[in-house]
Amino acid sequence: MRTEEFKTWLRKCDYRLNVVNSRVSNCEKVCKYEGDLDDLFINDGCKDLLKKLCYSTDDERNNRPAKHNIPINGNKRTGTATLKLAVNLYLKFLNDVPNTVKSITVRSTQKSKKNTDWPTWEQPNDEECYQLAKVTTKYIRFISPEIVRCIVEENEKEGESISAVLSSHGINPDLYLWEKSSCCFPGVRRYAGSSEISAYRKRSEISEIEDALALDDNDFPKQLWSFIFRGTQFSKYGPAGYSLAHLVDHKKEKNRMEDEFIFPAGFNFERPFYGLYTCATNAVYIPNSLMKPTDFNGQIRNLLVRKAMDLYQPICNIIPPSIKLKENNAEKWRLENFEWAEPVGTLDNIEAFLEFRRKKLREIITKK
Repeated sequence: MRTEEFKTWLRKCDYRLNVVNSRVSNCEKVCKYEGDLDDLFINDGCKDLLKKLCYSTDDERNNRPAKHNIPINGNKRTGTATLKLAVNLYLKFLNDVPNTVKSITVRSTQKSKKNTDWPTWEQPNDEECYQLAKVTTKYIRFISPEIVRCIVEENEKEGESISAVLSSHGINPDLYLWEKSSCCFPGVRRYAGSSEISAYRKRSEISEIEDALALDDNDFPKQLWSFIFRGTQFSKYGPAGYSLAHLVDHKKEKNRMEDEFIFPAGFNFERPFYGLYTCATNAVYIPNSLMKPTDFNGQIRNLLVRKAMDLYQPICNIIPPSIKLKENNAEKWRLENFEWAEPVGTLDNIEAFLEFRRKKLREIITKK
């Protein structure tokens, strides 16, 4: 933010000193909680910020939380309006003062140039990726199909009522509960973006969660595994030396499904299938020393998805049945060419997990 220049401009516009100090302080507060105003101006002209700085009398009447993350002492509507007034003044300053916008754009361009001068390094070739897969597969732990069967049966039994709840909150149930889905916690997805992270950590509030009943920070996908092996809920630690990895992308950001799957004609992929976040068939445990090849290597990810499909069909559909995986037809990448660990887990604690699931879903629905 160009603080001193903004002060000078306000004084030239005949604002009293106390008003100048107040408006500068307002803008500095916005910068602290929403991001530098110059950067936001470069990004979108501060359009998104100005939308956040809207708080109507109806919002006030219903005591809705503000859309922004800026703490306000006192009335939320008048406080938000004051912040918006200050931001609009700053935007007028940027457009009124000669060369101000140009200098910001030049500075942004120079910064971009500095940030793009990375060297290009060699990538592993197909044979090296294949050898990595040969090492990896025998250590990857898939959960037992008999456990998956119990989840699918529970969804078939409770799916209609859960879908009705999702629909009543404006959430498309098909994002979680497709035919023979193994989603353990329909309506729960991973948080995304600073505002959702802030809300999850109770630093701020958001009026409505998009496409979900609740947000999570990566605990819910591990609950099933914790109950199966420990008989109790997940408590922030997993098997020594292993981490949970998802096979098919479940988040909106950088989602690769359009590149890796074939969708039916006319299907418009606008939202990810959030149910994949807690699907029993979409998560495996991988040794930490192998650096989660599911995140970075498309060939290995394709191999593991094919293994999951082979392992769990016809018990369930790890993705909606109308969507098909793009196959790797190379002979050497056939499933039988790799050594696979036996699926893990027994049914000893499955009833304890299902009861925990029912209780959690009731809690989430009640809070809504």
